[in-house]
Amino acid sequence: MSEGLSKALNIILYVLLGVSALLGVLFYTGSVGAETVIYWCYALFIIGAVTAIVFPIINMAKNPSGAKSALIGVGALVLVFVIAYALGGDEMTPKYEKFIDGPEASKRVSMGLIAFYILAIGAIVATVVSGVSKLFK
Repeated sequence: MSEGLSKALNIILYVLLGVSALLGVLFYTGSVGAETVIYWCYALFIIGAVTAIVFPIINMAKNPSGAKSALIGVGALVLVFVIAYALGGDEMTPKYEKFIDGPEASKRVSMGLIAFYILAIGAIVATVVSGVSKLFK
């Protein structure tokens, strides 16, 4: 990142922080209503979402080799979710009916749990392998 862009982003960051702090103080003193603070939160959310989407795309365009590895990671994550969806069950027991609306929702919950288990096991294995490989270097 260039020096000028870095300084501009730091200035924008401090301005957003200052406005947020000012709105917080004004809210607690009763000068500003909750609706204004909520709209400010929406604005911050949109700014964060756009930033999280746009800057990685710009970096991928500047560094295509890095984009390849990032896309492989995203593809692997999608593959984990596809496998988890295929393994997920859609059974409904009377115990689940209080919390889940139907079989499709049950399948999505099951998919999320299975994906979590796969990713957690993968993280644990990667941590152990990394630690063991450092011992032998």
